[in-house]
Order: sequence, then structure tokens, then C-alpha cells
Amino acid sequence: MMTPQDVLQTGTQRTIAPRTHPYSPKIDGTRTPRDERRRAQHNEVERRRRDKINNWIVQLSKIIPDCNADNSKTGASKGGILSKACDYIRELRQTNQRMQETFKEAERLQMDNELLRQQIEELKNENALLRAQLQQHNLEMVGDSTRQ
Repeated sequence: MMTPQDVLQTGTQRTIAPRTHPYSPKIDGTRTPRDERRRAQHNEVERRRRDKINNWIVQLSKIIPDCNADNSKTGASKGGILSKACDYIRELRQTNQRMQETFKEAERLQMDNELLRQQIEELKNENALLRAQLQQHNLEMVGDSTRQ
């Protein structure tokens, strides 16, 4: 495994693009009340965003099978929950694909069965017609001791 130093030591000097605006760090004492309000508002918006994300992750952990967030003291990691959610979605997609294929096969078999039923009816009608013709000519079928 490469260390960060290995990655950075590529043999060539890295160049950094110059800033378009000069950097001027604000000193803590020079913040205006407006800056404080904006920072506090931003922090509140960001906190609400994180809370929503965390709540959705908790809901996912409750929906996904084998996601044992409730069984441990600290719960499963967010990454673990999301990973299991992805695995579960893949599994559902595969199952759905197999079910669609099975359904199409069942529909095909149903059509085949219907065609075979129609053929049977046609053959029964033809058989009945031929029997009637035999009777008209006073002929008896060979092996027809009990007629159905």
C-alpha cells in the first residue's frame, strides 16, 4: 500500500495555481454581527441537512434485512448501512429480472396450452365427424367395443 509521501514524491515539483484574489484571513475579533448571523444561520442549515441524511440512513437500516443497527450499542456505520442497501437493491433487481423472465415463460406456456387445447378440440370434432361417417356407412371401428 502506498503512503501519502509515496504518492506526493513523484519526482517532479508540483505547481500551485496562483490565487485570483489575495487571501486575507479574518481575525476572530473583526467579525461583524452580520458575519456572525450568517455563520450561525449556515451552521443551522448544515445541521438540519446532516440530521435529515442521518434520519434517512436510520430508516434505511430498518428497511434493509440483516442490517443490525439496532442490535449493537453504537449501531452499524453509515457506510455499512449504505453498502447493505446497495447490495439489497442489486439483489431485488436480480430477483425482479428472474421473476419477469419466469412470468414471460409462464405466459408463453399458457399460450402453448391454449393452442394445444384448440388442437384437441379440432381433433375431437374431426374424430366425431369420422365416427358419424362410419356409422352412416354401417361400418364398425376396429377395437371399439366401448364407445365413450
